[in-house]
Amino acid sequence: MKLVKYLYKMRKKNLLLILGGMYIFTLVTFGVIYWKVANESSGEFFIFQNDINMNTKVNIFKKKLKIKIYNKDFNNIISRLITSEEYKRPVVKLGSDKDKNMYFFAFDKPLGESWAEYYYLLFNGQGITHMKIENVEESNINNKASTYKLNVSLYKILDKNNNENYMIFRKEESKKLQKVRSITIWIKDYPIIYEELFKGKDYFYPTSFYFVQIMENSISFLDDSPLVLKSVANGNFKYPFWNFLYFSAVTITTLGYGDILPNSTMVRVLVMFETIFGVVIIGMFASCLFWNNK
Repeated sequence: MKLVKYLYKMRKKNLLLILGGMYIFTLVTFGVIYWKVANESSGEFFIFQNDINMNTKVNIFKKKLKIKIYNKDFNNIISRLITSEEYKRPVVKLGSDKDKNMYFFAFDKPLGESWAEYYYLLFNGQGITHMKIENVEESNINNKASTYKLNVSLYKILDKNNNENYMIFRKEESKKLQKVRSITIWIKDYPIIYEELFKGKDYFYPTSFYFVQIMENSISFLDDSPLVLKSVANGNFKYPFWNFLYFSAVTITTLGYGDILPNSTMVRVLVMFETIFGVVIIGMFASCLFWNNK
């Protein structure tokens, strides 16, 4: 008699494990299907809540540029670049008349406040706090546009004292700083900006103000960020799998939060099948679980 009861319990336990496995298998399988459908349709077969869609684009943008900055302000400025449609600006990749390097230019207008803040926060996330203009020369872009080419060195403070992040250092205080990298910036009407900002003094200036002011008036980007932004904003990326595993979990449990919604007949049919499978499996699991409670 004890052996029969033991075998009965073992059979029930195995059945519960099978049903649990079927539930998880269904959830994952439909998650994979939703993910593939989303990427094949460039997201057109789903409706995303604005926050989810924007967060996805911001994360993809940082991933493509290999940016490892986890900062709310930095994410917000990327969102602002997308919502303000900065990716629609015409960008040209050209070389100067004096070197063989290629640069990204925007000739419609200077970069402006949003791009200046983006580059400031990008460098700030790398620990860069100060800048110094090493060299300025008048140069032509593509033998046509006359502008000024600035060679700028970027530094970080050796002593981790946040109060010094906003201080101006003289040449004799250069030992407090460590050079991180050099960049090239192209600006029109630089002599006017130089007199207004630097007053003819050759110091190490905090990036929080001086670098931002220079980048606002720059006509050149520092990397291919505008091209990546355009690609991401236009949906040329793969959606992360985890979003659709979450959508599958919300569907099979019939919670339906509404932050991701089906936007095609095919996806709606898939949702119907998954919901039915989920309800049937949960019903069988509950029935089996309380089998001996009669």
